[in-house]
Amino acid sequence: MSRTAIISDAAVHAETIGDCTLYLADCRDILGTLPKVDALISSPPYNCGKDYGTASDALSIPEYQELLLSCIFEAEADRLCVNVGNYIGSRSDRVRTADVLAGPSKGWPLVDEIIWDKGPANGAAWGNYPTSPRIRAQHEMVYVYGDKPLASDSGISWQEWSRLTTSIWRIAASVSLAEHPAQMPVALADRLIRLYTPVSGLVLDPFMGSGTTGIAAVNNGRRFIGIEVDPGHFDTACRRIADAYRQPRLFQNDEPKPTQPDFLGDAA
Repeated sequence: MSRTAIISDAAVHAETIGDCTLYLADCRDILGTLPKVDALISSPPYNCGKDYGTASDALSIPEYQELLLSCIFEAEADRLCVNVGNYIGSRSDRVRTADVLAGPSKGWPLVDEIIWDKGPANGAAWGNYPTSPRIRAQHEMVYVYGDKPLASDSGISWQEWSRLTTSIWRIAASVSLAEHPAQMPVALADRLIRLYTPVSGLVLDPFMGSGTTGIAAVNNGRRFIGIEVDPGHFDTACRRIADAYRQPRLFQNDEPKPTQPDFLGDAA
């Protein structure tokens, strides 16, 4: 799959890979130049001190809210699907991420809350046994904003529509942390794309990371715009998305392969 540079200057570099346009840039610098998209689907930084490379992940709450406002809630999109952790900060001073989102999301109707059940929690609880119990999270949230109907058919059957439109999504968090410290599973992005974008629709991820949302867009025949500020993660995203074009589609007739669990009862 050819990769062609279409923009190159001191601040922005872009490549096209199939129907995907990938920008190496700070999303705040270019969002205003992009076309309107059917859906923004993203897992922004959790602001919990992870090492993402170039970008800071330890902002004050007001700074973090401003980042979300300028990179998520000011985007030109019909729908926003935002995957976040449950809390920001340490156990002694943490705040609910839902409360943090309330400020920058004003003006966007919150239409759905999806619980992403990632499976059994990692590690053990021996450190605080038996006098100081601590609950280990095995879920995260996806908040869906915007109630505008799809521009056209999403292309999934009634049976799939019925199966996918439930509030708890059990999707194993089987990802490669060697490629990115907080990688989203492809199956999570795939399910969001199938529900919230029309056939041949346009998807945006302003925090592209290792390219997971782009891979799901490729697998479902959607167009994709991805933005990533870290050069190393940008290169990883380019490689993974190019590889996705070389592989048979992971999801045929809206049914995932057994290696990509995406059904109740069992995720740049």
